[in-house]
Amino acid sequence: MSTMRRDNRSKGVTLVELVVAIVILVLISIPTGLMIAEQIQGMAASSDMTVAGNLARYEMEKLNNLLFASITSGSSAYPGYAYDVARTVVTTTGGNGALLKDITITVSRTGDPTAIVTLYSSIANNVTYSP
Repeated sequence: MSTMRRDNRSKGVTLVELVVAIVILVLISIPTGLMIAEQIQGMAASSDMTVAGNLARYEMEKLNNLLFASITSGSSAYPGYAYDVARTVVTTTGGNGALLKDITITVSRTGDPTAIVTLYSSIANNVTYSP
């Protein structure tokens, strides 16, 4: 009768190997998680800038379609958007004596005084712009 010898050493994972594997996994996952969080914040900021820029351009287009005398300082509300759109208009005289309105449009999140986008332009009185 032959006797079989059994190897008592297990072919499983030791506790030390398991701890090392967990440490390596954590060292890889922390920077990856931080990178994903930064990407999400960047996308939110980019979305904010895009919406704010579009609202500022839209506000400027509205002013370009008004009569010169109707262009005044004020603010506009856009339902569905959580942004404050403010415009400041200062009447000045240009180098050739033409009457100008210098316009500053500022867009910020509602309740936050920090401007996301600021747009500057000037409109002259009795000037025809051709394409």
